[in-house]
Amino acid sequence: MKGSLTLRVSLAFVLIVAASAAGLGLYLYHAFTGEIVRRDEIALRGKLRQVQQLLGTPDAQTLLHERPQYFRDTMSGQENALVRIFDAAGRLLLDINPLDERYPVPLLAERVEQTPVVAWTSRAGAPAQVVSGSARLGGQPVRIVVARVYADRTAMFARYRRQIVLACGAAAVLAGLLAFLMLVRGLRPLRAIAAHAALVRPGRLDSQLDSAGAPSELQPLIGTLNAMLTRLHDGYTRLSGFSADLAHEFRTPVNNLLMQTQVALAHPRSQREYEELLASNVEELERLSRMVDSMLFLARAQQEDVVPVRQLLSIEDEFARMAEFFEGMAEERELELACAGVGSVQADAQLLRRALANLLSNAIRHAHPGTTVTLAAGVHAGWTELTVTNQGDPIAASDLPHLFERFYRADASRGAGSTGLGLSIVRAIMILHGGRAEVRIAPGTVSFVLLFP
Repeated sequence: MKGSLTLRVSLAFVLIVAASAAGLGLYLYHAFTGEIVRRDEIALRGKLRQVQQLLGTPDAQTLLHERPQYFRDTMSGQENALVRIFDAAGRLLLDINPLDERYPVPLLAERVEQTPVVAWTSRAGAPAQVVSGSARLGGQPVRIVVARVYADRTAMFARYRRQIVLACGAAAVLAGLLAFLMLVRGLRPLRAIAAHAALVRPGRLDSQLDSAGAPSELQPLIGTLNAMLTRLHDGYTRLSGFSADLAHEFRTPVNNLLMQTQVALAHPRSQREYEELLASNVEELERLSRMVDSMLFLARAQQEDVVPVRQLLSIEDEFARMAEFFEGMAEERELELACAGVGSVQADAQLLRRALANLLSNAIRHAHPGTTVTLAAGVHAGWTELTVTNQGDPIAASDLPHLFERFYRADASRGAGSTGLGLSIVRAIMILHGGRAEVRIAPGTVSFVLLFP
């Protein structure tokens, strides 16, 4: 499971739980031991008061000489209880010390509650505490020292520490197991997505991931993947259609070249016939060359790193340039060219001229003889509009959405000599400029519009 997300998260969860449990255990341990020590101090001061009260009884001197162990019995009769009593001159009147311990004598205080409790360590290494106080024995002042060795406390704390360690370890292991099971179950939708994605094939890009039952955290991922599949499906469909169209478009001129050449070679021909064949072949080859050039341009235009070199261009000058270039073609079709509009536009000069040339050649080719093809410019809603309008046969409404598609011809009978890529190139040029191309239909006229932001 190297590199497994489930394993890594489970281990991280184990470490987090172990650290949290250890911190909690450490806090509880210190709170518990602190409380035990505090209670022992209170109990030790209480034993000091008991001895003080006992010394204040009438028969205290008799007990001190005849029954000294009675004072230890006052300390609950435990052998780890130590009692010393000194007179005013510092002579030792009573010394109950079965363990022969050496321990300090703390300072006296006026009140027992203010008497400091001094901690020390026994000869066996066990923790111990001692407290001192004053009393009167037979009317004479005496000093009491009460101490206690807590060997049982050390063992109890050790057991408590072991229990905390075992509890932390068990909590970490249990947390790791639960985290693993939860992740295995929680990542089930991701495994389902992976299984579904494995079924995606070039011919099955329309298959969408099912978001039903998926947690809300995965909904954006599923939506993004479905959108990606949709884009891939659209791109694959366009590419498949484009490949089919390209094969179809290339097949016609290639078949023409092949058939004409085969017919010419079937029998001896005159020089003039060979020249006519070569001229016809040149026309087909030129058409193929234009098609290849257009395809290369469209392929480059789709690259994200292609950036047009924009400059401020005079619309009037560009229209005049186009009109002069297409003047001869318009005369052949008995058409007039008219230019209207002034101003400027930020655009790549070569790309703008290519777009206008494609629109103008298309307009001249489809205009009725004796009419006028108009180039106009204007500004509308923040867009600079360059319009090429002609008067020709109306375009069917069903053809309008497809006019800018590759190899699409609204009227195939009038597409002779056309590659079917002119309007696609226009749209690609406008996309590069951050604009768009539109077609507008009015009674008796067709207008193609270039909109620059």
